[in-house]
Amino acid sequence: MKILITTCGVGIGHASRDIALAQYLEDNYHQIEFASYSSGLKYLKKFKYKTYSLPPMNFEGKDGEINIEESIKQSKDIPFTFIKSMYKESRIIKKSKPDIIITDSHYSIPITAKLLNIPCYVITNDLRFGFSKSTEYKSIKYFEKSIRKFIIEISKGCQRIFIPDIPGSIEIPEELKNKTNHIGPLLHLQSNELDTKENLRLKYNQNLNEKVIVVTIGGSEFGRILIENICQISSQINADKIFIFTGLEVDSNSFKNFDENKVIIREFTHNMVEWMKLSDLTITLAGHTTSMELISINKANIMIPISNHVEQERNTERMLKYGLTRSTEINNKEKLLQLINDTLEQSDNIRIDDEIYNEFRRYDGRENALNIIQNNYYEIKQI
Repeated sequence: MKILITTCGVGIGHASRDIALAQYLEDNYHQIEFASYSSGLKYLKKFKYKTYSLPPMNFEGKDGEINIEESIKQSKDIPFTFIKSMYKESRIIKKSKPDIIITDSHYSIPITAKLLNIPCYVITNDLRFGFSKSTEYKSIKYFEKSIRKFIIEISKGCQRIFIPDIPGSIEIPEELKNKTNHIGPLLHLQSNELDTKENLRLKYNQNLNEKVIVVTIGGSEFGRILIENICQISSQINADKIFIFTGLEVDSNSFKNFDENKVIIREFTHNMVEWMKLSDLTITLAGHTTSMELISINKANIMIPISNHVEQERNTERMLKYGLTRSTEINNKEKLLQLINDTLEQSDNIRIDDEIYNEFRRYDGRENALNIIQNNYYEIKQI
């Protein structure tokens, strides 16, 4: 089959898990092309797949905080952007000629696919679409409810909805339960495919006895403030090395005033999960894909949600319940320093419950998605 994957381009979490799926599909003799925008598109272009550009949709804000009111104001052109996106999508689809489409949290494509009579699958880790709890504006709460209903109606027209997580992880609207499969996390490497911490230290020329911290903000410019704060307190952090990965939206050369003896700042790596595993502690924003990776490697971490990002706040709450995660405010350097040093000291004893960990390990999202797509495609062909 030829498969077109359209990816939400806000951050790189969606694009990262879609690449993991794409590589697995390709290994099973399917041809893959991508379409995305913004950070997601930049990330996808790091790989060998043919990519198409879609109109961007982004949040407004700064200093680690999303400004909900401003984001809504800037969304006044959403109907136009939505139509423009559908027009661009239809041109891409006619050029690509896919047998099926997979869309990750990009909700104009299911309508376009239906109009062009192409089977479409949705990947999402959030069917509640929430952001209004950070505002008292009734108009915003009404807008949120309208968008939620709209997304549910769009999703009804898809072949299947894939939740890249285990059962019970998110709330499924009653209308969508018969279309939904919890396929499990979409990981580049399953936990049993990853090398040991010691071997990864040797692979990347890192001292086996040093205390190593890895900091990643994915593809989000909202994480700049976290890096700035860690740089400023770096001399007081009880670690030998602090590797900071800035992602594709933040200039890795723009940071100053850090301990040059321990802080190493890099832009990007294809192997982030390996760096997280070789570390003693990972500090990160609270994206869903990152949380799945941290569970898969059973790694002590500090997860800090972007302020007013309801999905990231929910991800953090869940990870805290698992006992694997510590958290604090993104803008409080004193609390951050104390938490880093305390967690680093306890890191060897911070582990997820065995029952929960084994439940995650039972699922291979890539394999489950492949099986459902192939079986469904051949059933359609026989009709």
